[in-house]
Amino acid sequence: MIKTISADQLIPGMYIHELNCPWVEHPFVRNQFKITETKDIKKIHEMGIKSLKIDTCKGLNVQENLSPLISSMKKRDTSQSSEQQPLKKQLPQTRKKAKNIKTHAENAIANIMADIKLGQQVELEQVTPIIDKMSESVLENHNALLGLSRIRNMDTYTFEHSVNIGVLMMAFSKSRNMPGAIIHEVGIGGLLHDIGKALTPPEILNKPAKLTDEELVIMRHHVVDSHLILSKTPGISQNALDVAALHHEKYDGSGYPDGKTGDEISLIGQMSAIVDVYDALTADRCYHKGQDPSVVLKRMLSWTGSHFNPTLMQEFVHCVGIYPPATLVMLSNHHLAVVTENNSNLLAPCVITFLNTKSHETIEPLLIDLSKQEKLKVISSEADVKWNIDPQKYLDII
Repeated sequence: MIKTISADQLIPGMYIHELNCPWVEHPFVRNQFKITETKDIKKIHEMGIKSLKIDTCKGLNVQENLSPLISSMKKRDTSQSSEQQPLKKQLPQTRKKAKNIKTHAENAIANIMADIKLGQQVELEQVTPIIDKMSESVLENHNALLGLSRIRNMDTYTFEHSVNIGVLMMAFSKSRNMPGAIIHEVGIGGLLHDIGKALTPPEILNKPAKLTDEELVIMRHHVVDSHLILSKTPGISQNALDVAALHHEKYDGSGYPDGKTGDEISLIGQMSAIVDVYDALTADRCYHKGQDPSVVLKRMLSWTGSHFNPTLMQEFVHCVGIYPPATLVMLSNHHLAVVTENNSNLLAPCVITFLNTKSHETIEPLLIDLSKQEKLKVISSEADVKWNIDPQKYLDII
């Protein structure tokens, strides 16, 4: 039975049928879901939602005399909020660790691809320690690695892209509350998903001009090569193989190499297709300039139902945020800022301000949580090149 209730009547175990607000305006990955934690109720209150609909057939019904429960819930939430504040002080160490992990991962992929060219086999022992550290970093604070995924060098695109796919797949899986074992497996799959490019002729792989039809066939064969190489790797999981074999398949069957459609593509394969396109479009390549993440996400949302699973695409937006970490943004007070991490409100991330663009004066860097600001907000994302600014410089000082 669908019932309209006050937000104050919410308790864990109730099933949300409708929040009475558009999907993009609420912090949850689905429009319909069961309340499992008090922090979910807190998010609904913070949104200013006064009433909503629940499904009593799928969850708990309204109970009387809830005031003691609501009171204790608010007390616990206040405690949780205060405990989250010191996390900011840990970020410099977390980001430094994430930097080292990313560097080691890129070096490992470069070495593995060199070995493949020599006819050697992939050994999971080369990547497992790195994935262990990446898993730890993602679980600790995935914003640190997500921010680093935006720092690119077109000369090492293949290595950086591989690491970024590993990071994004792990963060995506974590945001979907997948088990740690799966997060680990998709991380390996992401790192090794393009390993077949070691066999692609470099003049095709790095060609700045448009590929001919014949060259495109050769380029696309890297997916088959990746799958063949990894299928011979002892200990490789099916989830890791799916990332490599299915990341170029499309939901409507227009992808390659097999033209699979819908559920013919595994869940992990559908997730990897989203992640691969997102990272490719936001990267600088020898033949095109990377686009702003917010622009890319809008484009990708317009492709849902054709290229991507619509539900997964929406979940991915919530995972990376409309303004991902390390994005340069303009605030409504004309101050330039760098996004440090996302909040449940995707339009109000945490940022560091450092430049007054009206007076062109540098200001003392200030860390601001926009979700707690009534008037200050993001009005646009900005290109790093336009302002000749390295966002990482400001992420390193907090």
